[in-house]
Amino acid sequence: MRTQPKRSGLNAKVAAHLNPAHLKLYREFCQDQDGNRYTVVVYRPFPDLNVTRYELEDGTPVRFIDDCLFEIEATGKQLTRCP
Repeated sequence: MRTQPKRSGLNAKVAAHLNPAHLKLYREFCQDQDGNRYTVVVYRPFPDLNVTRYELEDGTPVRFIDDCLFEIEATGKQLTRCP
């Protein structure tokens, strides 16, 4: 009789850490110099670590500059928080 092979893959706890959709902290509503609006999603990819990531809703990476300013990494376009 053959034994069942072990299932490969991540356990649920590890998988939850790798899915930023479950670790969203909040959203920032921003705009560029031309008045185009963007939503920056702020999340923690690993809740046990004090690491914060930023990206647009479509997944484009965004860099935090200061309390009022973000930068889209791919284009260098700066975004300011909307009042």
